[in-house]
Amino acid sequence: MDVLFVTGNRNKFDEVKLMAEKHGINLLWSDLDVVEHKYDSVKEVSMAKALSAVKILNKPLIVEDTGIFFKDFNNFPGANAKVVFSGIGVDGILKILEGKNREATFVTSFAFIKPGMQPLTFMGECSGKITEKPSKVIDFAYDTIFIPDGDSRTFSEMSKEEKEKYSHRKKAVESFFTWFRETKNI
Repeated sequence: MDVLFVTGNRNKFDEVKLMAEKHGINLLWSDLDVVEHKYDSVKEVSMAKALSAVKILNKPLIVEDTGIFFKDFNNFPGANAKVVFSGIGVDGILKILEGKNREATFVTSFAFIKPGMQPLTFMGECSGKITEKPSKVIDFAYDTIFIPDGDSRTFSEMSKEEKEKYSHRKKAVESFFTWFRETKNI
């Protein structure tokens, strides 16, 4: 079975492709640049991205959106995590969290859609905390400063296999792949 994954992030595609293969699903990649509308939730963002992508590609597909939610900031930056990180970076994030509760939760939403239907969403979460200093192992965005509950290392200090044990993205996409395989939806 083939599924098209629309993402501009090749690393994200490669990570999800490995998971898809375990389900007997062949994940295909499209780097179509879909406009990312600003909403309060990652679920709303992923649904809007799916609706935009299916209009252009006219094929069954999945899209993904991830946010990080800081407990002491009324869940800021939330679905705007990418914009905030691009704007202030690790140092800015650590500065605004000085003296604050450092609990945080990653939330991922995968939206599946095919022509003529509304998107279906599959969610995954990972709770943890933000470090006081970035890891010496530089990696993707928040991974350098996020420690998942149940570990003492940041995501960037873990192997891919170790990170997968906690991964919010894995939880969301695994629920999609299981549903997709069981329903033989396409």
